[in-house]
Amino acid sequence: MRIFTSAPLRFVLTVTGLWLVVFTLTRLVLLATHLSEAGNAYASIFGIGALYDLSFLLFAALPMSLYVLLCPPALWRSRGHYWFLQGLLILSVFVMLFTAVAEWLFWDEFGVRFNFIAVDYLVYSDEVLNNILESYPIGKLLSGLAVIAVVICIILYRPLKRVISAPLPTWRVRLLSVAALFALTAIVVCFVDQDTPRGEGGNTYQHELASNGPYQFFAAFRNNELDYEQFYATLPNDVVGRMIHQEMAESDVRFIGKDSLDVRRVVTQKKRPSDIILFW
Repeated sequence: MRIFTSAPLRFVLTVTGLWLVVFTLTRLVLLATHLSEAGNAYASIFGIGALYDLSFLLFAALPMSLYVLLCPPALWRSRGHYWFLQGLLILSVFVMLFTAVAEWLFWDEFGVRFNFIAVDYLVYSDEVLNNILESYPIGKLLSGLAVIAVVICIILYRPLKRVISAPLPTWRVRLLSVAALFALTAIVVCFVDQDTPRGEGGNTYQHELASNGPYQFFAAFRNNELDYEQFYATLPNDVVGRMIHQEMAESDVRFIGKDSLDVRRVVTQKKRPSDIILFW
C-alpha cells in the first residue's frame, strides 16, 4: 500500500520504531536483574510486553501522527519544516533515553515498573526533586543523554532525509489513515488496561516485566490507586477476623455476624449497684 511507503507514515514508524527498540532493551535489562524470580516465561513477558509497548505508542504518537498525516505538502517540503522534524526526532530520542534511565532507577528501588508511587513523586515534586538532586549527578546525566541523543540523530541524518523526501499520500489516503488510527485507539481502550492482560497468571515479577513503564504511569495517574496486596503484608481474612474478635471480645459482647470479618455484635448492659433505685 502507498501509505506505508509515504513520507508521513515512514517518519512516524521511524520515531515509534526507536521507542520500541528502547522499550525492548529496557525490558531485557530489567529481566537480567531478576532472571531467577521471573522464571522462563519469556514468551509471555515479551509478547504481552510488546502489546503494552504498542498500546502506549499508539496513544503517545497519536498527536504527532495526526500532524504529519494532515500536514500540507507545501509545508512538508519546506526547509524549515525539515529542521523542525529533525528537532522533533532529537527531542523524542532524548525523552526515550531519559525514560529508560528513570525506569531503571525506579526498578532498582521498588522492583516494579512505574506505578502510583511515581505519580506521588510528581505530586510532592519539591521533596522528591531535592532528594534526586542530592542522590544523583543530574547535570552530568542529562548532559550525557543529550549527547547520546544528538549522536543517534546524526547517525540517522541521511536515513531521515530519505524518509522525509519520500512521496506524499493523497488526501483520501491521509483521511483513511486518520480513521484507522482512531479505530485502533478505540480497540486498545476496550481490550487493554492496567491489569489486563498482564495480570493473567504468573508471578509479580512476570507481571511487571510484561508491563510498559510509561503506560503504567498514566494508567496509575488515571486510576489514582495502588495495589495494596502487592506492596503490603496481608493475612487471610479468617485469621484477621479472629484477631479482631479477640480484641473486641468482652463478657457482655456477643457477635452475631456469620462472616469472619463481620463485627456486628450485641452488647448486654450490666447492672451496677448504683443503677438500683430504692423506694422507701
